[in-house]
Amino acid sequence: MITIVGMAKNVGKTVTLNYVQKTIHKEGYVLGLTSIGRDGETFDALTNLEKPGIVVQPGTIVATAEKMIVDNSVWDCLQVTNILTPLGKVIILRAKAINKVVLAGPSKNSDVKDILTCLAKWGARCILIDGAFDRQSSADPLVSRQVILACGATVSRDLAELILMTKSRIEQLTLPACDGFYQNLFEKYQAKVMTVKAGIVREVSVHTALMSPSEWHKVLNEDCDAILIKGAVSDSLAQALLRQSGTPLIIVQDGSKVFITTTLWRQLRARSIQLMVLNPICLLGLTINPTYPGGKGFDAEVLLQEMGKALAPLPVIDIMREAKY
Repeated sequence: MITIVGMAKNVGKTVTLNYVQKTIHKEGYVLGLTSIGRDGETFDALTNLEKPGIVVQPGTIVATAEKMIVDNSVWDCLQVTNILTPLGKVIILRAKAINKVVLAGPSKNSDVKDILTCLAKWGARCILIDGAFDRQSSADPLVSRQVILACGATVSRDLAELILMTKSRIEQLTLPACDGFYQNLFEKYQAKVMTVKAGIVREVSVHTALMSPSEWHKVLNEDCDAILIKGAVSDSLAQALLRQSGTPLIIVQDGSKVFITTTLWRQLRARSIQLMVLNPICLLGLTINPTYPGGKGFDAEVLLQEMGKALAPLPVIDIMREAKY
């Protein structure tokens, strides 16, 4: 299973999805396709400009909301699930020929996992998940441990800033795994936040990990070796960490739960403040789109070379030109 995640709108996520589909189809695999939320619009919901459609190959097994299917004659209906979306129940279909589709899947990761089980049951051997734009949580490894990230000129019109933002996002997504001791604590305890000192766990009484900097400061003032966090972490934690003279190891569930802006993330890295994860993410590569709607964007080869140098050895691909660094 592979999730394709975009850092913003119009970064070429759909082009990436179509390219990966064709590649897998040529290899002879039965492909499954679904999404987290809705994607694949004919016109961009923000710019009203025409977008490339999601093109499915013959034999592809698709999971989408029933209201998204206009012409039933080009599909074999395999299953109607009980999973609801704002656009009706999710249905499982097999494409009879090459055609376009609008994907509208469930938003809850637990429902997405059920859909993946259905796709596999109907014979899908490789499944692509179209992650919602600018939704890093689409990369949740409990859904799919393999991710392709798409970025481009719509993220930033400044090349140096774009590279730095992309590098920071990739570092967050690919945080290293913690050791087995901490993994066991995640399973054993239910608290959203826990501190660990010499193997002794204290559960912090909070309803959410999205605390203010002052609340995090109180937790960090405890003498502890590590802090375990269930849920998302944001700039407030980073701000609190940067105020400390010494900091414990921070362990989160996975890299998709880290929402720290580039400036603060670079400061954490400069201070060697360590974050690790319970479930690591495998990032297969980065695709780039040098253009943005209504604008010139970047020189394609310059973007490829500069992004490739900055992120090596991660594969960086310009899908439109099929050029790789």
